[in-house]
Amino acid sequence: MEFENENEILEKNNLTEEEKRKQRIFEIEKKLGRHNNEKEMKNRRNNKIMKYFALATNMVYILSLPILLMLGLYMLLKKYLFKTDQPLVLVIFLVIGAVSGYWSLIKQVNNIK
Repeated sequence: MEFENENEILEKNNLTEEEKRKQRIFEIEKKLGRHNNEKEMKNRRNNKIMKYFALATNMVYILSLPILLMLGLYMLLKKYLFKTDQPLVLVIFLVIGAVSGYWSLIKQVNNIK
């Protein structure tokens, strides 16, 4: 009976020593950065913020470039094709440019992951 109790105590001590050893190894590895998920989460968050910041800074170009291209097309048509000014065609071209600019912006916002 005493022998069995001693064996149980030794087994418990071995288990606790093994758990302590595993805990120490885990702490050392964590200091080395092997179990540090905080950096990965922070990098993902910063990467997403940078993507949105880049989109926000390019938003002016995304919206204005199609409008300017349609305005340039109207000016070319006015110079070589039309005899007089055509304000209705100008308005239609500007609306098409604005719609395509917003469409491009929406596509870029939806592609950010």
